[in-house]
Amino acid sequence: MPKYQVYFDTLSGETKYNVDIDEGETLDMVLEEILFDLRERGNILKGEGEPEVVWNGRSLDFAQPLTVQGVRPGDVLRVSTVASNG
Repeated sequence: MPKYQVYFDTLSGETKYNVDIDEGETLDMVLEEILFDLRERGNILKGEGEPEVVWNGRSLDFAQPLTVQGVRPGDVLRVSTVASNG
């Protein structure tokens, strides 16, 4: 299973985890579980709103596998929240 370096923008600062994501899995399928594990370890995403995953300066599509979007094992992903208007 491919490993990715994921940096989370948490209340306690930037937190790095190595995350296993299968080649056919999408962020829709795995992100909620990853965020649950993050919270279990005492880290909560900073801000209010929906999570956003950025790679190489662009926001990733949650419905497409990472490999389809050009992301390779070992690449660095950044997770933060996108503030909702209002």
